[in-house]
Amino acid sequence: MTAPHRLACDTIVFASTQRTGSTALATTLSASKVTRQSYEWFGQGHFDKKIRHFLPEFHDLPATAEELKRYVRAIRDFDAGSGLPVSLMLHNYQFDLLRELGVRRLEELFGDCLYVYNLRGDIYYQAVSLHIAIQTQQWVSAQERIAEPSYDFESIDRLVNWIFQDCESWLAYFRQNGIVPFHAAYERFAQDPRAATQLLLDWLGMPGQAIETTSLQRQASDLNTDFYHRYLAECGTRRALQDP
Repeated sequence: MTAPHRLACDTIVFASTQRTGSTALATTLSASKVTRQSYEWFGQGHFDKKIRHFLPEFHDLPATAEELKRYVRAIRDFDAGSGLPVSLMLHNYQFDLLRELGVRRLEELFGDCLYVYNLRGDIYYQAVSLHIAIQTQQWVSAQERIAEPSYDFESIDRLVNWIFQDCESWLAYFRQNGIVPFHAAYERFAQDPRAATQLLLDWLGMPGQAIETTSLQRQASDLNTDFYHRYLAECGTRRALQDP
């Protein structure tokens, strides 16, 4: 089989909201040598040790446009000899930092970009997953839980609204900039990671690329399902009480 050509783009952007499987999909692409190693470059507390090594004066997120440019240069220079695109995992609320520093399109910093929009079919279940992750601080299966979660309707309801707004912000960004992203559905990846990754590789024009699946495991449990049904039931009860 003829080896596929490497991507001509500079960066693959995993545009997502939290708990949509973006980490698993991005990790799969990097393990499959499609992109460089994936990090959440603009997440609070997510600075990689290698970037800290290049920029030891950075102890927090960039605060000025010049700091931002230096930080991104370090990202783009790291492992540049591999010839692979940068992998950028980004939530829209993290994009707000870049907007505050004057960035309107990611291409201004990251060159030619291809966009993967990670989404979830059921925002309510997504909010429950995020509610649990916030309490346990177990964002991926390899991490240990620091606490056991408890059900809280108000907390989950706020997260539902926040996720919806974040999704709308990404869709507005795509519309305003004429971007047609690949839609990576969480449910499809959870059911069959290899087949879901193959669909993305086909879209990228790399159908012959070997796939190395991630060791990360799906975290949902019976507790997620319990919280989900309790939330939906409580939503119904509250709506009934509000109706005249």
